[in-house]
Order: sequence, then structure tokens, then C-alpha cells
Amino acid sequence: MQCEQRVREIKRDIFMSEQNFVQLTDPDGTLAVVAPKLGAWLLRYARPMPGHGLVEALHCTQAVIDRYPREMYAGNPILFPLVSFNRGGGKEHHYEWNAQLYEMPQHGFARRSQWLVTERSAASVTMELTDNETTRTNYPFSFRHQMIYRLAEGRLHWEQTIENRGEQPMPFSTGFHPYFAVPLTSAGQRSKCFVELPEARHVTSHENAASFTSQPFPSQNWSVQEDVSGTMFLAGLKKSELTLVDPVSNLEVVFNFEGAPQHCFVALWAKTTQEPYYCLEPWTALPNSFNRPQDRELIILEPRKAFRAAMWLELRPVA
Repeated sequence: MQCEQRVREIKRDIFMSEQNFVQLTDPDGTLAVVAPKLGAWLLRYARPMPGHGLVEALHCTQAVIDRYPREMYAGNPILFPLVSFNRGGGKEHHYEWNAQLYEMPQHGFARRSQWLVTERSAASVTMELTDNETTRTNYPFSFRHQMIYRLAEGRLHWEQTIENRGEQPMPFSTGFHPYFAVPLTSAGQRSKCFVELPEARHVTSHENAASFTSQPFPSQNWSVQEDVSGTMFLAGLKKSELTLVDPVSNLEVVFNFEGAPQHCFVALWAKTTQEPYYCLEPWTALPNSFNRPQDRELIILEPRKAFRAAMWLELRPVA
């Protein structure tokens, strides 16, 4: 038992080492924390709010960090080169490309990889992930994936750039998986929180994501008490912006992805209706995208070309 406890202590020391965490600060007291060596994992975005002090917009606990990479139910993991799962060659978590079968874990490998910090200031950090011997075993492409997180006037901005550095077209899907805190403060009530959803289409999966159908979805205030443990998908959103509202705390988080037009799907998920988080996830594709080429959801990036996307979060009093 003492040995097991010591292993846990060593693991915690590694994870909490300052060199593994980058803290960004804004003059108004807003802060963000990113862990480059833990998959460029955004762990915190917090802002001082009148009457509440420093408020955390993202759910994160040390217990979740300790479970990395087995579980990442916190912060904002990066999904690449695959969102969700794929079933290729009759095997779960595999995909086929050019008649070859490759293994790929759910949501890809980027969130479980060490990223390199290439530039840093008080309010921003630039990180990159490039292909290596390990990635090429399961993803035989040469790439550079850059992420920039930047604070400005209380908002957290991020920019994503994916480059195909090889000589062949490169297929991928990508997305983000933020775990928003519900409620936003201890004074709030989870049961009262809701998401302002724009008009869209509600997408339904069939036969383990072999195909999808959709139907109109009117704009509405969607309660986080609705069960989305099976994941709810929306497509064709009339507005690329979602707002999570905690009416008891009189606070809201605005999530804007107008600068990411290819992130045209949104996944809503929480493991249960009792969790201290709620996920609003912009993706470029639905599950099993490699196995549905007829739906043309995969991004096929030509050699020497780049894919770009930009998003921002703002925690603020309810307008």
C-alpha cells in the first residue's frame, strides 16, 4: 500500500510540475491554464465576476488530471485526427485508407500526445504537434498541428492550424470537447442551467453510425437536465454560437465558432444528468466518418495546404 501511495504521489508531482503547465493572465484578472505535455489540454478559463470573485467556466479537478490519459472529463481536450469513433474492416476503433487498415483510438491521438511550446507571452501560448515514428504507425501522414490560446479583454481565443507536410492528400476530422461547469458557481443550481441553441437540424445515428438522418430542430433554451448520455448531434446551425446560462448565478458562457466554418456539427454530451459538467463540442464530422465517404465529411487536405479554425469563449454576467 505504501508503494502504491508513493507511485500516486510521484505521478501527481509530475503532473503538477510547473514545467508541465502554462498559466496565461489578462490585466483584468482573467486567467487560463494549459498543459502542453498533456495533449495541449486547456484546463482552466476563469474570470473575476462581480459578486462571485474568480469564476471557473470549465470543469476541472485534480482527480481528473490524475487519471490522465485514461480519462479526460475536464477542460477542453483536442480531437485529432478523428472525432468520436470509427469502425473499419469490421473492427471498432479502426479505419481504412488506401486499402490499408489502421488502428485509431476514440477522438484520435492528439489529446494523448506531448505538444511542444514554440512561443509564449503573459497572455498567450503557441504549441505544436508534428508527426513522429509513433503517430505514423497509425496515421501515415506528415503533418503539423498548431494551437494558439490567447486571452484578450476577458475572452479566451484559440486558433487551430493543421498543415499537410506530405506529398499525398491527408484525411482527418477534428473538433473540441469542452467540459463547461454546471452550475458556474456554488450559488447556482444545475437543474436551472440551460443552453441557448439556435435553429438547426437534429441528427440521428443508425446502425452504429453507419448512416444518419436529420429533422428540423427549432431554436430553444435546452435544459442541461435533458439526458444526452447517448450524445445528441446538431447540424446546420443557423448561428455558430452557443450560450450556456446559469440563471441563478446570473452568469453565462458564450462559445463562438464563427471563425471555424468547417466545424459544422455540434455534439452535446454529459455522462449523466448529475455531472458537474456539460459538453458542447464543435466537430468537423459525425462519428464513423472514414467509413462513410459518400457523406463527404472527412477533410481531405491537399499536400502543402493548411486548414484553419478560430473560436472564442467569454464568461460574463447574463446580458
